[in-house]
Amino acid sequence: MILTILGARGPYPAKDEATSGYLLKTKSANILIDCGSGILARLLNYIAFDDISFIICSHLHADHTSDLGVLRYYFASRGKEIDLFIPSEPQEEYNLIRKGVYKIKNIEENLQTQIENIKLSFFEGQHPYKSFAVRVEEEGKVFVFSGDTGYKEDFVKFCSGADLLLLNAAYTDEEIEKIEESKRYHMSPKQAAMVAKEAGAKLLVLTHLKPECDEQKHLAAAKEIFNNVVLATKEKIIEF
Repeated sequence: MILTILGARGPYPAKDEATSGYLLKTKSANILIDCGSGILARLLNYIAFDDISFIICSHLHADHTSDLGVLRYYFASRGKEIDLFIPSEPQEEYNLIRKGVYKIKNIEENLQTQIENIKLSFFEGQHPYKSFAVRVEEEGKVFVFSGDTGYKEDFVKFCSGADLLLLNAAYTDEEIEKIEESKRYHMSPKQAAMVAKEAGAKLLVLTHLKPECDEQKHLAAAKEIFNNVVLATKEKIIEF
């Protein structure tokens, strides 16, 4: 598999950067995971829009979906449709997205589905909007993207044996201590590193970094727990 980082900021972009968007190339598919602001122009450096096999959006916050509206124009102009996996809530955002070219596949808790040789599994996280992690498996390779979620103990099992874990780490470790547990909607670097360690992952990639993030401090904090970790803002293409 090959992961290309198209955008790794949230909830808004840094200068010359995009919000959440990733291209996962497997042997049989080009999967666009999240479609936040600014990622489509970057995507064209790697594949054409027609080469997208299907799209998965972890949840319906704008920093993960805003370019879907633009991508709709392309497919509509060519009379084409494309499969899109999204949660069905919140209803207002869902209704806007599902019109037109997108053939909607509703993501639900514990959903599993097979697309050719690819197995997709989903896990509901802790977030104000329904947000789902996705696990992609093909021919023994395992990729997991957390979407937006706080730390959940049962998430570790979902990540078990991942070759690459792409986990949100929007909070600093200092910030998260000031937030009550039920309102922790993202992870910190150490929490993400703990998931990677307990899940037996091979590589951890930290994403959803605020533009104001002290990246070296973020990286150093994670490495106190799990050594094989990189930042999504620095690593653009990762083959695993």
